[in-house]
Amino acid sequence: MKKISLVILAVFIGLSAFAQTPATLRADAVRLASRGYFNKSINCLRQIAVDSLNAEDMHLYYNNFAQLGQNDSLAYWADEMLKSNPYDAQLIVDYTPRLNNGWQGDMGRKSFSKKVIDICKKYVERDSTHILINRQLAEGYYNIGNYDLALQELKKLEAVGDTCFGTLYTLGLTYQRMGDNSTAYDYLYRAYDKNDHHPYCLFMLGIVSNRVGLGAEALSYLDEAKKLLMPDRQTLFRMHKELAEAFKLKSEPDFRLEELQECMRYAEEKDVNELTYLMGQCYFQLKQRDKAKDYFNRFLEATENKEYNDKIKDMRSAAQRNLRMMMW
Repeated sequence: MKKISLVILAVFIGLSAFAQTPATLRADAVRLASRGYFNKSINCLRQIAVDSLNAEDMHLYYNNFAQLGQNDSLAYWADEMLKSNPYDAQLIVDYTPRLNNGWQGDMGRKSFSKKVIDICKKYVERDSTHILINRQLAEGYYNIGNYDLALQELKKLEAVGDTCFGTLYTLGLTYQRMGDNSTAYDYLYRAYDKNDHHPYCLFMLGIVSNRVGLGAEALSYLDEAKKLLMPDRQTLFRMHKELAEAFKLKSEPDFRLEELQECMRYAEEKDVNELTYLMGQCYFQLKQRDKAKDYFNRFLEATENKEYNDKIKDMRSAAQRNLRMMMW
């Protein structure tokens, strides 16, 4: 019995020798994160006792969750770090834009601009010159509808030479919200001059152009915004085709037919014949015989005496078979 106990003790001592220390766990966590193994890096960090975590560990937690898009966990670690150091500029510059933009939660998409204001105001008590943090403070005020304070912060930024697209754009939006369309036009035009492919800037510039009586300009801005906001013809075709396939898998020919009709609006000539057959198939399933016959016949006429691949050949056979069935 004594020998068995000694063996067990030796094994235990041997295993303990291989147990990772916090230092080796930290090194592994950093190495894994640098190679893109973010979940594995987090698993290493979780083996370190919470009361032993240092600022670098928490930053690594934060960065790992940021890479994984796990916003609630990211926010937890950011808040923990800010409790001990509310002046961590590097963290605030990364964290507050995420809060201002918000993310999807159980109750829908939500932004956290009041939290941004609290974080930034605390930092500004010590350092009021950090442009990136002041931008987020202004954005936070704008997001909660406090346009007077947003304008105050934005004008401070402009005064120190911050005339990037984002600052000019938000200034334009703020003046527009406050009813000063002429000044809004000036700032939005300056923003547009820096980035003429931002659809929402073009859209708002079109709106304020109308408000100040520049109808021709408004038309050009709104038309360009529409082009940028709408998917291209090919993308719309593919999207409706995939929706039609999904409704086919759900055995819902009526909804499938609606999507195929949308496909036809964006189809190139090479796709029309196949769509015609598929629409005939839907009408056949819906027992609308006259329309089914019409579409099958149109398909057969369009593909007659032409070279076609095996797919079209199979469709022709199926269309002819369905037409024969409807004769009885």
